[in-house]
Amino acid sequence: MIEQRSSNVFTQALYLLSTTWMGISLYILWALIIVFVMRLFINIPLKEAGIMVLVAVSILSVYSVFNAYHIHEKSVQIPLANLKTHLKLVQLSDVHIGSIRNSGFIKRIVGRIKDINPDAVLITGDMADGSAPITEHTFLPLKELEMPIFFVSGNHDTYAGLENVSNALQSAGVHILDNDFVEFRGVQLVGICYCMQRNMLGPLLKQINFDKKKPSILMHHLPSEWDKAREEGINLQLSGHTHNGQFYPFNLLVKIMFPYLGGLYKKDDDYIYVSSGTGTWGPPMRLGSHNEITIINLVRDES
Repeated sequence: MIEQRSSNVFTQALYLLSTTWMGISLYILWALIIVFVMRLFINIPLKEAGIMVLVAVSILSVYSVFNAYHIHEKSVQIPLANLKTHLKLVQLSDVHIGSIRNSGFIKRIVGRIKDINPDAVLITGDMADGSAPITEHTFLPLKELEMPIFFVSGNHDTYAGLENVSNALQSAGVHILDNDFVEFRGVQLVGICYCMQRNMLGPLLKQINFDKKKPSILMHHLPSEWDKAREEGINLQLSGHTHNGQFYPFNLLVKIMFPYLGGLYKKDDDYIYVSSGTGTWGPPMRLGSHNEITIINLVRDES
């Protein structure tokens, strides 16, 4: 709470240590459970069991922090009917700029995007984390990018103060697409904001007057209600939110809530891509998932 109101070097360090310890303590809990079960069948002395727990947790923790620091590029190719020209898009999601990841992290992302040189950048929510105040200067490194950037809000953007987040993004030259659409090189980019009330995707899409005969991409933070999006004429939905579980065993729990956990899924001629997230939430740790910048190559469907 102090970090949200008056962020400084001390509170940032305390937040980093606290959230990292949260992840480590979870690893300790899981390791203790595993060793306890093992000792039911194998005679392992307590001292050796304790050493096993410490060694395993230390290795997993160091690897998880190291893994969460790096950003991986993931490339997918998606065919769309009636596409006029091939497009290369970059999707960012769940960047979570706040106490742990700040403008330095954005600069790293900007450098990678410059190398990729896409036609446009699509941000599918949770640009802000909600752990630290957002100012008009927070996202300014994005202004270095020469291609258009489009954004829809996620749940953490509302926690951080959606008005502040939107103002900061607009100061960086980002186009806000909450409950709106724009046509970009023959493709309709449709944005639906994060909504606390569920089962609202269909009704909100009905209020947007886009052409269902033209290729359409829905930017929506939650990877849910995909069937409703398809019914409304959406050819490709881009989402995030799940972090692909971020680290074990949360991926198993998250998949119960969101069956489209991460990656590309297809039904008939329609697709949904769920990003694993460009940053992390809570513990700056990843196990079994990666921070990703997604390169989406749109090609014409000739079938």
